[in-house]
Amino acid sequence: MSKIKVEVYEPPMCCSTGVCGPDVDDELVQFNDALKQLEKEGVEVERNSMNHNPFAFQQNQSILDAVNNKGTDDLPITTVNGKIIEMREYPTLEKLRAEINKIREEE
Repeated sequence: MSKIKVEVYEPPMCCSTGVCGPDVDDELVQFNDALKQLEKEGVEVERNSMNHNPFAFQQNQSILDAVNNKGTDDLPITTVNGKIIEMREYPTLEKLRAEINKIREEE
């Protein structure tokens, strides 16, 4: 079984997860919990925000193209093994698991 990697490309945020400060977005809390759960299940997770890891955006041509074409309007963008599965919003744990299961079934 090959390694599964979830990458998230996010707009500039106050911290690397966006789960900080006095007014935390519930969607970000749920998404952060989903990523932690996937990590516990052996999935590699990488989060890249424009102000904390801009080089990740430059190293992925499809992400760079999206940002060059629409600015930050398409962010966040989530990929599983390089395939974009969600743009403009964070996927649920169920959607992430469904995409991961598709990859595992194809092996």
